[in-house]
Amino acid sequence: MAQDPRALLQKADKAASGAGGGFSLFGGRGEKWENAADLYTQAANAFRMQKLTKEAGNAFEQAASIQLQKLSEPDDAANTYVEAFKVYRKSDPLDAARCLDIAINHYTGKGNFRRAASHKQNLAELYEQEVGDQKKAMESYELAASWFESDNAEALANKLYLKVGDLAALEGDYYKAVENFEKVATSAVTNNLMKWSVKDYFLKAGLCLLAIGDMVAVNRAFEKYRTMDSTFASTKEHQLLIDLAEAVDAGDQVAFGDKLFQYDQMSKLDNWKTAILLKIKNAIEEKEEDFS
Repeated sequence: MAQDPRALLQKADKAASGAGGGFSLFGGRGEKWENAADLYTQAANAFRMQKLTKEAGNAFEQAASIQLQKLSEPDDAANTYVEAFKVYRKSDPLDAARCLDIAINHYTGKGNFRRAASHKQNLAELYEQEVGDQKKAMESYELAASWFESDNAEALANKLYLKVGDLAALEGDYYKAVENFEKVATSAVTNNLMKWSVKDYFLKAGLCLLAIGDMVAVNRAFEKYRTMDSTFASTKEHQLLIDLAEAVDAGDQVAFGDKLFQYDQMSKLDNWKTAILLKIKNAIEEKEEDFS
């Protein structure tokens, strides 16, 4: 039978009060604090079993506070703050973010950047999915990527730089998006495992450039992409960019739609590309209205 979490919490509170109060003739204060931290952890897990996430998170935080301040066990405290993050995540995302930040600061302070990067990625996903703060999500993904990169985890870093590019473009920061897509493409061109994906990174960067609408920069970038990867000019992604650039330059919505339809028959457009293409199409419409 599962233990009653509230009874465990009362025992933990009593143990913490006993550890912190009065004069201890025989010492053993450390053991008392350890007992209190253990009881708070037991209470947290009992609350977790009953899906009482707020109460579970609070109990984990109580345990972590004792581990950090009374027992001088920052490693244990960081692990406990991560547990608090896990239980808070769905119901109290801002509390989850606060707890995970404490753990991340501990790992970076110790120079454990691989672990810090993994948790920073979790934090980015929390901001993106649960909180809906895309700016903080982008900042966290970017920092996590740089930490992975500093730890020579290139594949993990590139995955997150692409994520930064995706979010930046959807937020309208096309220059930042292009910078991230081109960064990953540059890395991928010389990597046999990633080489096949280069055309998609160039396509994404190219679409962002078309969304900016500077056709001189567009043509210059396309030339650069062909130089970086000699096979790019023969791909359907390259042909799509050339066709769309011509349609944008001519302000031709019909040609723009036709070329997209043809491409979509061969390679289904995903939600991200569809969203950016819609912004480019809207820009063509606005341009037509300005001239009419």
